[in-house]
Amino acid sequence: MTTIGDQSQDNYGLSRIDDEEQRAHAWRVSLRRRGQMYVKNFPDRKYGGKEQAQLAAAAFRDCIIATYQPITRRETCSRKRSNNKSGITGVCSYAKRYTLRDGTVRENWYWEANWPNQQGEAVSESFSVKTYGNDLARAMAIKTRQRGLDALEGYFWASERGAPTTGNDGRPHFRT
Repeated sequence: MTTIGDQSQDNYGLSRIDDEEQRAHAWRVSLRRRGQMYVKNFPDRKYGGKEQAQLAAAAFRDCIIATYQPITRRETCSRKRSNNKSGITGVCSYAKRYTLRDGTVRENWYWEANWPNQQGEAVSESFSVKTYGNDLARAMAIKTRQRGLDALEGYFWASERGAPTTGNDGRPHFRT
């Protein structure tokens, strides 16, 4: 089976299937929105040819995109993970251990906020429990993370190509 994925601007979410052995010739729409997969084939024979099948597939894709917007960066960063122990996504406590000259091991506890910047790079800021106390350090980490998320714009990187924009012709276009 041969699958050719043409991800030009007009073919976002579409791929071509040409399998001579199985006599399968179709366009496939394949999109994921909020954990749900939307997959549908548009056979050339059923739609009256390759170009008509592509137009039908693109119309179906456009309907999916208009109905189910891609997940935003802020939503992605706010999902609580199964291994979260602090109860707040992107905020954790940890101890830095160090050894004194006499061999005694000490710990300094911190609350840390983590979030991505607009370029997708990790940003973090720590607040010492020793300096601020546990409750204030935790509150500062939560507030700092929220400020970082508030500055985040756009769609999650994997969905950005499917984020609709309006072209000069007034039609929806899709980032590639």
